[in-house]
Amino acid sequence: MARPPATDALWQFSLALYPKVQPICLQWQDSFGLNVNLLLLLCYLEQRQLSLSGSQLEQLAATLNTFSQQFTQPLRALRRSSSKANLSVTQQQQLKQSLLAAELSLEQLEQQLLLEYCPALSQSAQPLIERYLSQLQADTPALARQILDLRQAVTQLR
Repeated sequence: MARPPATDALWQFSLALYPKVQPICLQWQDSFGLNVNLLLLLCYLEQRQLSLSGSQLEQLAATLNTFSQQFTQPLRALRRSSSKANLSVTQQQQLKQSLLAAELSLEQLEQQLLLEYCPALSQSAQPLIERYLSQLQADTPALARQILDLRQAVTQLR
């Protein structure tokens, strides 16, 4: 059994990967309710040939979902609707940047929580991304190609 990665290692991996896969992440977040931080953790684990069981993944997703629904998602919705505020363009931009900074802090906290609650990992190569998408009942014809694109971006980080 292997231990979960260090918080900083996952965060640095996420900062390197996310810009390359942002459109996929946001589409899956909006379409399937996927948690991007959990997806980034799964990419990290797959890259290192570490794995979680289906039940461990479900439990980890449920734990994170509680926090995300209470804090991250409402702040994200507020940021997305901030352009509707009756403010000057400069004030709207300031508001959006402040909310974005707070959201990024919550994203980093989500990653810390993921690692805190992550069980011991098995050392095996498993298709964790497909397992997670299956748990979300995500099934579209474009998914296979997007998963391949995501994995290619992860491979390019090495």
